[in-house]
Amino acid sequence: MPVFLAEPCTAAFVPSNNITLERDGMTWDYQDQITGNEAVISRNFIDLQAGNGDKFVNAWEILKAETYFRNKMKESVETAPDVKLNGTSEPVKVTDVDFWISKEALGKVEKNSSITNFASVSYVFEKELGQSTDIWLMGTPNSNVTVNLPAGFDVERTDGLGNKSQEVGNNSTVLKGSFGPGKNITLWISENESSTELQKEGSAGQDAENKSKEGENKTGAVGEATEATKSSGFFKDIFIWFHQIVQKVNLV
Repeated sequence: MPVFLAEPCTAAFVPSNNITLERDGMTWDYQDQITGNEAVISRNFIDLQAGNGDKFVNAWEILKAETYFRNKMKESVETAPDVKLNGTSEPVKVTDVDFWISKEALGKVEKNSSITNFASVSYVFEKELGQSTDIWLMGTPNSNVTVNLPAGFDVERTDGLGNKSQEVGNNSTVLKGSFGPGKNITLWISENESSTELQKEGSAGQDAENKSKEGENKTGAVGEATEATKSSGFFKDIFIWFHQIVQKVNLV
């Protein structure tokens, strides 16, 4: 969210992103590492916001802080969508938000050893990625990002992605780079011909199978379920917001 965004101090706040695209959804995994004096302030914040202010961070305070940040993240995503397909966020729905603080945060608040935070957001697309799709992503300025494309999709061009590199293997493309100061990147992707042909062959085979089963008794419906990719570890606005709080406390 614009109200939360602030330039991170790269010496003490190191974020990274890992995005996995599927035809019908995506996950955005986020990790950051807070070091030095900001780690001290972070422990103090956890102790005061989620604990009893006894200058010591324990396990239950970490659990309460995770709930606090999880709720803040959810509020941020719902208020300012960070993913768009073909220029609109309408077909993109958030299905899961999570947040974890590592055990490194345990102990006396004056410890300045690093703290690693993880977050993850899962999305589903109401319309599957097609022959030609542009994807807009809002991230943390100057943070590294890895985008794993669905099998059979190619990157036509990008905008806003710095230090770009691309790897292709097993019919899958992995795009790496970084968000620029403008915070946003746009990817234009398309489905390659080999993937389209495989889909057609699969559909034809399924049609033939369905016809061969006509008239047979069925004990259960054969349904198609679309499940959001499982969360595993990202996010950004809440970390930037948290970092901004840390900076303000530091100035005081």
